[in-house]
Amino acid sequence: MLSAPFRATATLAVLALVGSLDGCLAVSDGGETTNLEGETSTVEGTGTITSIVDGDTVRLEVDGVELRVRLIGIDTPEVHPELECWGDEATAALEQLAPVGSRVQYSYDRDPRDPYDRELLYLTNTDGTFINLAMVENGDAEAVLFEPNDAYWPELQAAQREARGAGLGLWASC
Repeated sequence: MLSAPFRATATLAVLALVGSLDGCLAVSDGGETTNLEGETSTVEGTGTITSIVDGDTVRLEVDGVELRVRLIGIDTPEVHPELECWGDEATAALEQLAPVGSRVQYSYDRDPRDPYDRELLYLTNTDGTFINLAMVENGDAEAVLFEPNDAYWPELQAAQREARGAGLGLWASC
């Protein structure tokens, strides 16, 4: 029997391989991946939030392995090295949606990692709240497109238009 860290590493390696097959796979709503033959499978899992770094970055434990995670499709004001306008508020908003110790579901899009070797993930909490989208809807994050990760881009753009129009969060203060 394989050890838990080895299983987690192997699972993440397979997910990374699947996610790197740009052009061969496309992720749709719900974390389903469709291949060229039209077959679907789910590329997702669950993990536990171990820490909140800032408004768009967390640490997530999956099968005993701690992952550095960057939420896909959003950008929040920085808290390190210098505090930017709405940085503390964005961090607090993420802490409310995904408190340390809470379980979340995660799913990848096409590109599994960023240049800083962080996992690029969509997160959903146990209440069913799509965290990436909620951050934008509440004005705690901007919607950003980092291609090829665009599975929820239309929803994120629409949420930003509404939050900006309503003067929510950073749109009112920064």
